Amino acid sequence: MIRQKNGYSLVLIVLMSTFILALLAGAMRVVTQSYVYSQEEYYYKLAQEAGEAGTAYANACLDSNGAEQSWGSVPGGIGPLRPETNCKGAVAFPGNRYVFENSKLRTTFEVGNLEASTRSAALSAATAQISSTGRVEITNGSGTVLKTYTAVVKKSVTWPADIDATRTVSGTYRTCAILSNNVWCWGNNDKYESNEYTMGQLGDGTTVSSNVPVKVRSVGDMRNGKIIDIFAAQFHSCVLTEFSSVRKIYCWGNNKFGQLGNGDFGDGKYSSVPVEVKPPTGALAADFAGNNISAIGGTGDVSCAIAAGKVYCWGSNNIGQLGYGSPGSPKSSATPVRINSGGYNRLPNNYYATKLSTGGSRSETMCVITTEKRAYCWGQARFGQLGIGVPHYSGYGSATRVKDLEDVTDISQDGYTWSGSPDYVTHTCAIAAGRVYCWGGAGRGQAGSPGSDTPKKHIEPRLVGGLPGVALQVEVGIAHSCALVNDAGTKKVYCWGDNRLGQLGTNRTDIQYSFTPQPVNVGPNGLPASERVVSLSAGANRGCAIMSDKRSYCWGLNDTGQIGDGTSGSENNRFSPTESLFLRPVQNRYIY
Repeated sequence: MIRQKNGYSLVLIVLMSTFILALLAGAMRVVTQSYVYSQEEYYYKLAQEAGEAGTAYANACLDSNGAEQSWGSVPGGIGPLRPETNCKGAVAFPGNRYVFENSKLRTTFEVGNLEASTRSAALSAATAQISSTGRVEITNGSGTVLKTYTAVVKKSVTWPADIDATRTVSGTYRTCAILSNNVWCWGNNDKYESNEYTMGQLGDGTTVSSNVPVKVRSVGDMRNGKIIDIFAAQFHSCVLTEFSSVRKIYCWGNNKFGQLGNGDFGDGKYSSVPVEVKPPTGALAADFAGNNISAIGGTGDVSCAIAAGKVYCWGSNNIGQLGYGSPGSPKSSATPVRINSGGYNRLPNNYYATKLSTGGSRSETMCVITTEKRAYCWGQARFGQLGIGVPHYSGYGSATRVKDLEDVTDISQDGYTWSGSPDYVTHTCAIAAGRVYCWGGAGRGQAGSPGSDTPKKHIEPRLVGGLPGVALQVEVGIAHSCALVNDAGTKKVYCWGDNRLGQLGTNRTDIQYSFTPQPVNVGPNGLPASERVVSLSAGANRGCAIMSDKRSYCWGLNDTGQIGDGTSGSENNRFSPTESLFLRPVQNRYIY
């Protein structure tokens, strides 16, 4: 019996031992398999990192070659990119064959032709998709490859347009800008309120409004020439171009009064693409020859230019805006005419003009600065906006000197004379000897101090108090004004006047009107504190600034998308400077 029990125990022990050994063997297989899987993942990760090194190298080569491929099968390319090659794919670093190498493994990459590459001619933007193959080689220590692991890494690279915002202007319900030598506009592009006529004032070949920038159609010398200047009047705009040392003017939008200068005019006339302004004929044609045109400007339904030092205008003349003949005679001109000169307190016959007034979307007033640094204005004069010391209800058809201003360096005018307005808002501001003076309508604070008459107005220049430093630039809108000043070496923007739509850019809704200059908001919700203001513009009910990083910020009315941040509607009026979103660069991104 005892022997039987012992035999049974022995068998049981053997069985249990066999079972335990089987379990241990299974566990060893799991551990071994997990180790193998872990090693596999590790090697594939190394291959992916090698592939990323290849995309980074290709990206650097593209950056150094204007976003163009320089390796592979393109002209001049030698072969694919590898660690030992230069950007043409030629072996240049023979001792650098691997990204990583030790006695057990080594990693490398290979980049072939781009999978995709596009370039936008409009803004010179470019995109490319890089595909890089990373490889890991397992060796036996003597260089023999035992196993290889590969991983493909793709990187989509976007180079933003080389945006160079050099000038922004605001017309009625729209804004335009020169960006990288192209013209872009946004805002209203169709009929205005009860106006029965289509306008096409965005210049893109359509009559569709847009709350984001659309490119103005490039025609003639706009295609290959340089865009020098731009203005936006009520329902039309013009640019000055130069190509092969020849300057020309192109205009688009409403042409009822011949303000496009192409010889055509009449009810319902407009052009949704730029048309070339016809130069004067006869002896005056020489003034428009070569590069004689030095500046352009406009207001309401009139356009003007300085050519060979003389001022020419075209468009409406119902209130003397042409500065030619007399108010209403002629009623308009569809081609440039030279403005009047000569007479007491008028523009001298031997004058040489240097600068035209800016702004003026609806003011029907124009001004010019001469080499003597004196200012002369003409056109609508009912509310003292000519600054000559007396109002004139029928307007002035000849440029008349602004009273008592010397050393004038900048001048701007805007506003309108709608008969239902209780305080007519047309006004003018200028910089004289580094200080800002304003005149004309004053009831909303736009002239810097209230007038004593009804309606409130100043008929001659008044100093605007409260501005620090030295004034560098002045720009006015319909009922507000802004100035760029140099305050102890720092450029700052101040605005005053009507703020009900955010025109002062203060980030404050509690200020409806201000008769004293208010600083435009700077900081996270305003102009960037790290950048300086390069130039300033205003017009209608908005203001805009271009910063040293070449980005544009606007504030004020946004009912038809004039701000350019992709929004529209009066609920989106901007009381603080808001960046135009289309100027923001697109970041590179990885696609795995």
